[in-house]
Amino acid sequence: MAFSPQQLLPYLPDGNVNCHVAYSGGMDSHVLLHALCSLKQAGQFKAKLTALHVNHGLSSNAQAWVKHCQNVCDSFNVPLIVEKVRVEKDGKGLEDAARNKRLEVISNAVEQGGYVFTAHHLDDQAETLLFRLLRGTGLRGMSGMALERPLGNGKMSRPLLHITREALARYAREHRLKWIEDESNSEVDFDRNYLRQKVMPLLVARWPGYHKNWQRFAQLAEEGELLQKELGSQDLGRVLRGVHKLDLSALQEFSELRQRNIVRSWFLQLEQSHRIPAPDYNVIEQVFQVLIPAQQDAMPVVSWGKSGQRFELRRFDSHVYIVLPQSTVPESGRKSWNTANPFRLAGELGTLVLVESDGEGVALVPGDILEVGFKQGGEQVKPAGRKTRSLKKILPDYHVPPWLRTRTPLIYRDNVLVAVADLFVCDKYFEKSAPDNDKKLYKFQWQREDLHCGY
Repeated sequence: MAFSPQQLLPYLPDGNVNCHVAYSGGMDSHVLLHALCSLKQAGQFKAKLTALHVNHGLSSNAQAWVKHCQNVCDSFNVPLIVEKVRVEKDGKGLEDAARNKRLEVISNAVEQGGYVFTAHHLDDQAETLLFRLLRGTGLRGMSGMALERPLGNGKMSRPLLHITREALARYAREHRLKWIEDESNSEVDFDRNYLRQKVMPLLVARWPGYHKNWQRFAQLAEEGELLQKELGSQDLGRVLRGVHKLDLSALQEFSELRQRNIVRSWFLQLEQSHRIPAPDYNVIEQVFQVLIPAQQDAMPVVSWGKSGQRFELRRFDSHVYIVLPQSTVPESGRKSWNTANPFRLAGELGTLVLVESDGEGVALVPGDILEVGFKQGGEQVKPAGRKTRSLKKILPDYHVPPWLRTRTPLIYRDNVLVAVADLFVCDKYFEKSAPDNDKKLYKFQWQREDLHCGY
C-alpha cells in the first residue's frame, strides 16, 4: 500500500503543541519530516515543529551529515537543533550505547506536554521482535515498540509504525528526496544490521506477508501483558509491605505461576516509582531457586545492575527486601542535635525529628541538645520495661535487617543512650506522663525518605 501524509493524521496531536522530529538525515526520518511539513503546509497539522539531530561523532562524515540536515531543514523552514554527544561503550556494546545516548537527548528535548516523533516503521518493528526473541524476552518484549509512550515531560510517538520500509522508499523516490546513507548500516557486525541485511530478506522472500502476522502477534502479546499486569497488580497488593518488601507467607499462598507474576509486577512498580532497572530472567530464577527456598537462618543475596550501582534482594524475617546501593558510611563520632530543628543524617539515611506525644515518651524542652551517632559495637541498652542486653542482640527483636543495623541512628544525652531511632526509648528516659515542669513528652521519628533505610 502506498504511503501518504494523511495516514499520519490519526497519530498527531491537535492544537499548537510543541513537537520535535528525531531527524538523522536518513531516508526514514526524511520521509517523516517531509510528510509532516506537507501536512502543515496544507493546514492539517498546527503544531510547532522542530527537528532534532544527534551527532554521535562516530563517523568521519558526521559533520557533513549535520550540514545536510541543516540544508534540508532550511528548505522546509523548520528549525534544527543539533546535539553533539560522546558515545562510550558499555557492557552491551557500541550499538546499544549510541541508542541509549540518542534516547537520552530526545528525552531531554521534549517539553512539558510536547511530543517527539521518531521514524520507526513496520520493518523496524519486525526486526525488534526478532531481536528481542533471540535475546529471550517475555510478553513485555514481544509486544514490540509502542505506538506512543511517555518520555521525559511529554510523549514519544511512532506514527510510521504501521508503514513498511518499501512504502516509505517509494514515497521518497516519488518526491525526489535526497537523504544520507550511514556507512555503518552495512556493517553486519552489529546485530540489528545483521538481521536487516542477512535475515529479514530471507523471511520476505519466503513469507512476503509476514509483517502483518508479526504485528498481530505483537498485539496479542500486548493484550497478554496487560492482562498479566492487571492480575499481578491485584495480587501484589496482598503481598507487598510498604514499597520495599514482600511477605513470603502471603506470597506462597499463590500458585507458582502467580508468584512469578507478582515478583515481576513488583519489579515493574519499582522501575516506575524509583527508576530501579528491572532485572532479567536469570535474576527472577534466582529468587525462586535461591532466595525463597533458603533456610530461615540463611541470608542469601540476589543482585543485579552495573558495577557501583548494584541492587540486591535479601531475605530476612520471612520477607524479601529490595536493598539499594548504600553510598554513605556512617561516621564513627557523634554530632550535636538542637532538637528545635530536624536533624538531617548523612547521605541517604533520612532525618530525625521530634513529635509531641499525647501519651508516653521522652521529657524534653524543644531546643535541648542531644547527640546522634551509630552503632560501633559493644553497646549495652535497656529498653523501657525490658532487661539490659547488648544492642547487637536487641535489634533483631525489633526486626531490623542485618544490613541496616550499623545504619540505624542512636540518640544520646550526656553520653547516655536515650533512644534507638524510633524503635524504642531507653528505660532511664522513658516517661508515661508529662513531668510537672516546662518539659513536654516527645517521640522520636526517623523519616526514611527512600529505600536505602526503610524497614
